[in-house]
Amino acid sequence: MELKNVDAGTQEPKLDRRSLLKLGVAGTAALVTTSTPAAKASEKGIGTTVYDDFPYEVSPDYKRFSEYNSVFSSDYRKGIPFDKPFYDDSRPGFSSSDYALSMASTAVWLSPSIPMNVVHQPHDSLPEPYKFPDNATAHAQIKRAARLFGADVVGITRRDERWDYSHVYADNWNLDVDVVPWEEALPGFEPKTVIVLGWEMGYEALATAPSQISDATANNAYSGLTYVLTQMTAYLNHLGYQAAPALNGLGLNVPYAVAAGLGEANRMGLLQNYKYGPRLRIAKLYTDLEFDEYLDKPVSYGIQDFCENCMHCADKCPSNALTHDIKTRIYTAEDVKDRPFTNPGVKKWHFDAQKCHDYWIDSGTGCGTCIAACPYNKPDFWHHRLIDRLNTVLPGPLHKFMAQMDLWHGYGNMFDEKAPAVFWDPKGRSYDGLKG
Repeated sequence: MELKNVDAGTQEPKLDRRSLLKLGVAGTAALVTTSTPAAKASEKGIGTTVYDDFPYEVSPDYKRFSEYNSVFSSDYRKGIPFDKPFYDDSRPGFSSSDYALSMASTAVWLSPSIPMNVVHQPHDSLPEPYKFPDNATAHAQIKRAARLFGADVVGITRRDERWDYSHVYADNWNLDVDVVPWEEALPGFEPKTVIVLGWEMGYEALATAPSQISDATANNAYSGLTYVLTQMTAYLNHLGYQAAPALNGLGLNVPYAVAAGLGEANRMGLLQNYKYGPRLRIAKLYTDLEFDEYLDKPVSYGIQDFCENCMHCADKCPSNALTHDIKTRIYTAEDVKDRPFTNPGVKKWHFDAQKCHDYWIDSGTGCGTCIAACPYNKPDFWHHRLIDRLNTVLPGPLHKFMAQMDLWHGYGNMFDEKAPAVFWDPKGRSYDGLKG
């Protein structure tokens, strides 16, 4: 296929948005009809598959992960803080105002009105627990409540003990105390259902990653989720049910989000949602409200196939924490004996959390470069959604081409003069690029 407007100096196509749309609608459509096998039909649409069970291979030797082994817990025991934010008025994205924005965004998160990671008991609002007319009604009303309180996405799944930590910090993630078994931390609590919640991080703020501005939108998402968890816990308690709210505590967020149909696991080890890409923070709420049926199911819309060919996040990661392995794989306990922060036994891409957290401390930010670099990290414009949908049915070689088109249009170039916002790299070079 001939590409017009080629820059002779770089030998790269120089496409405007209209050219991109013409190529997306005409060129890729022709290739889809000639090269792609028929997609499995489902209620989710063309190119999307729905699964009855967890969609990734889990080793029969899989053991529950302990919160004690998380990189944040491990580094805390070494005297390394969770983060090390700082301000410098001479650096774009790190001004005193940017720092204040980041710190203010933690206000609700770090000072929750109710404790997290503990069981909250039913109120005496009703004489007995409310019985929904049916599971479909319960499913709809719980989701509508979560969205009313501010959640951008919500999914409901069964509790799966595999994704609960074997040992947790019982005192609201107080790392100065010892971990205890999950069942001891929440005695007598036998949750049946897990409600998974997602809060969007702002596109424009995240585009400045790594900076105090991108930190602000991540922190604000955690504050927003804290608010939603508080309200949802009260809602379930007033209905007569127990509830245990958790941001990153009690269990693994990504497997629960996958099980709840909110997206796929990507190369970064994060959730990739269809609408928001990786630009979500996740929380969960355990409850003894039980669903006999009408739960959300895992879905696939081609993200893992796309990640095999893209590599943008791994290429742009400033700490080299992300793997360039093409295929996902199962790590064994022997594979991770020197990396206890890595959870073996599930077929996925594995990243080096220690390198990632080390960069947080060195850069004074929570980074987020990988998320900002992802081709699925886009404003919610119709032409972006069109290309996302086409990606679900494109063959592998075209995924690499589509990822390259992302760079041509200035969306994924991190630490680069052509970047769509203000960026700062570890070597001290700042760039004030074009706004995307």
